[in-house]
Amino acid sequence: MKPLQTLAYILGVFLLLSGVMLITPKNGVEIGGFTFHMPTLKEMLVNDKVEYADLSDIINQQFEIDSLVEFEVDTLMGDTLVEVIHRANYDTLVQRIQKLEMNRLGRENLEKFFYHLQHDSLTRIMHYGDSQIEGDRITSFVRNKLQVRFGGTGVGLRPALQPYDYVFSANQFNSENWTRYPIYGAVDSTITHSRYGVMGAFSRYAPLVPDSVPFTDSTFYEAEMTVSKSDISYRKTREYDYMRLFYGNTRRPVKTVVIARGDTVLTDSLQADIDYAVLECALPDSTESITLKFTGYDGPDVYGIELASQSGVIMDNIALRGSSGTIFTKADYEHSLKMYNDLHPSLFILQFGGNVVPYIQNSKAIKRYGRYFGSQIKRIKELCPETAILVIGPSDMSTKEKDKYVTYAHLPELVATLREVTVTSGCAYWDMYTAMGGYNSMPSWVNADPELARPDYVHFSAKGARLVANMFYNSLMFEYNNYLEEARK
Repeated sequence: MKPLQTLAYILGVFLLLSGVMLITPKNGVEIGGFTFHMPTLKEMLVNDKVEYADLSDIINQQFEIDSLVEFEVDTLMGDTLVEVIHRANYDTLVQRIQKLEMNRLGRENLEKFFYHLQHDSLTRIMHYGDSQIEGDRITSFVRNKLQVRFGGTGVGLRPALQPYDYVFSANQFNSENWTRYPIYGAVDSTITHSRYGVMGAFSRYAPLVPDSVPFTDSTFYEAEMTVSKSDISYRKTREYDYMRLFYGNTRRPVKTVVIARGDTVLTDSLQADIDYAVLECALPDSTESITLKFTGYDGPDVYGIELASQSGVIMDNIALRGSSGTIFTKADYEHSLKMYNDLHPSLFILQFGGNVVPYIQNSKAIKRYGRYFGSQIKRIKELCPETAILVIGPSDMSTKEKDKYVTYAHLPELVATLREVTVTSGCAYWDMYTAMGGYNSMPSWVNADPELARPDYVHFSAKGARLVANMFYNSLMFEYNNYLEEARK
């Protein structure tokens, strides 16, 4: 090919590509599930580099707030623990904390929780969240720190059938005939009630039979479940002092045997034709594994099993993968009220918002979600009017635009909306998005060494979850220390 022909060919290709660049939309063209992109002329000629957040200060300046506080026995008051804060070092380090945000009412409500934490023999925290907390990530670290400081053992409330493959704090085995029925996501259309319990799902081993169908003793069912310590969990979560089984909706009595440390510690029958009841028993000292065996002509809806102490802190991990956090208004009010009255929580932690981010298209949708979320807070306050509520906002999340990962366009506005709804509702808000670095920080977490977030640019790694949990715990205990100081004045 002659030089002029080569030049003409190159120019022709260039003009053709330029034409394609001009007519291709900025967001690309959907072709069979694949998005076809073309770079713009500016992107071809200018190095348009995306700025990612610098994590060096966030990582290097981490500290544990409890290390700044000494616990001493006050000899004038017997065994009372007195906290002594080393002021200069404390004041310097806590400036790095992402503080909780709240109005006057929110502070008053949070101080109710702090009062329980300081004075009550037993304090319960219910940590609800989406997949960011599943496997007991984040919750387990905070639980351990609180149990070390305030006492308590065990893993708290757990589902009868664990929906996730991996859970940090305990191992669980179920016979193969168990099925889980959630109130969110793909809801089973054959369920004609909304009595799902406070964990957003119940589990059964016997098939569902509608109330309209006459029940017959035709099939005898057997099932079992075992929860045992995990060797990689925190030590205090491995000790089970007391067991409670929350259940209902069985047509026939069900013989139940509880086995701990190789011995039968309880043989009883679950009540029939009742929508809610509790089976409970004390466990032998140093129990690290418990098995429940069920036999009968029907089986119950199991709303959860609690393995914990009867003093100190109980902290539940209630992970709802795929949920936007709008389960509370869907559940039967009276049924939920009965279970919350038995659980008696002092603090709700709500960690939601991430699941709606990829689907939000405009400000109108953000405001609509804000209203939905506000209605959940209102319902929780109706159910537990004396219980404090703390909302953890969503983390940074990245979407791929051509060859770069950037923050979802509407995420900052969603964070601002959740903050506003939370604070105006008289609750506390912790801004995880800002705490981790804000805009375009997730890629920096993914590319950290070792990695702090997974390659999906959404979820934290185990190390990242621990880091975020420590940041949150520092924020919570900073406010608690302030509360103690004010109480001493």
